[in-house]
Amino acid sequence: MRSTHRHRQKALALSMLASGLLSAAALSPCAAATTSVVKGGVVRAPVPPSLKAVESAAEDLVDSALSHNRAEVVAESANLRAAGSAAAGPLTRSGIPSPQVAQLRRRTNRVAQLARGGSFISIALGANAVSGFMPTLYGRFHDRVPAAVLALDYLDREAQLRSLNRQPEKVSMAVATLVRTWARLRPKVITAGGAKEAAAYDKHVAAMKRLLGRAPKTVEAEAVHGLNLVDRLEQVFLR
Repeated sequence: MRSTHRHRQKALALSMLASGLLSAAALSPCAAATTSVVKGGVVRAPVPPSLKAVESAAEDLVDSALSHNRAEVVAESANLRAAGSAAAGPLTRSGIPSPQVAQLRRRTNRVAQLARGGSFISIALGANAVSGFMPTLYGRFHDRVPAAVLALDYLDREAQLRSLNRQPEKVSMAVATLVRTWARLRPKVITAGGAKEAAAYDKHVAAMKRLLGRAPKTVEAEAVHGLNLVDRLEQVFLR
């Protein structure tokens, strides 16, 4: 997600990691807030900073790919791969199953392989696939923002990118999943005091459904609008 406060925190952690000022060990859950939350009898630790660094790097890479900036793509794909490597240990120690940790590594490595010669849309889709894995991993930790908000962020971006790549069937799949995800999240947003934000996102979801099969530019513009609305949904849980 692109909330300024969260993005700066994650970007700082990533920058320090890349420059060697912050080690992978320092990015472990133990180096983050030590407070755990008990929910349903299960103790859940805060989201590790290393995982937030992966999320930030993936978002940065999508933006650079959409700007067709090869130099930034190459540099940021290296940052993403480094962040994925740094996150592996903390995630494993937190109890994340090894197949999920390996999947994260595969996704970050694949983007790095595409960076120097792959098409920009392929790179953006690869980076967004990393973002698409974040709700699964974030859901294993405690965070004030529900993991489903991350899922909406991924799905709006996926709809935009699939439309850019002229893949209407995959746009439809992304929108269908977005509709289901929003239906589950919506009551939580309203309970948290976000009735206004929920109403705005309702209109967005309706627009995405209505625009299926229409001119790609209109779908892409509405998807970008959705990304901005997701930032507002995030703030509902942070205020």
